[in-house]
Amino acid sequence: MSTSGDGAVRAALARLPESVIADLREAFADEVTERLPRLREAARSLDPKQVEQALRDVHTLGSSAYVVGEDEAARTARAAEAVLVDDGPLEMFAGLVADLDKRLCAWER
Repeated sequence: MSTSGDGAVRAALARLPESVIADLREAFADEVTERLPRLREAARSLDPKQVEQALRDVHTLGSSAYVVGEDEAARTARAAEAVLVDDGPLEMFAGLVADLDKRLCAWER
């Protein structure tokens, strides 16, 4: 499922020089390397402080993933974010993080 926002991002990216796109991909790899381990730990422990940090992490990864074309990862991150915002079942959050991990682990350094 694509939104008009996705199309706007794609159109903007298409106009960027390849060097800028490469820089965005590098920055995303850095974000994944920093945030994915914290998300794994939050999903494992379900500790309230770690889950609070996880909300920021899934939000950031969700936005950044769209920019680099990782649309499924972005949607998964948004779903995990929605679970936390809506005080949904933390087990569902943990499952979404496991899925996100599979989608993004190749980006980790």
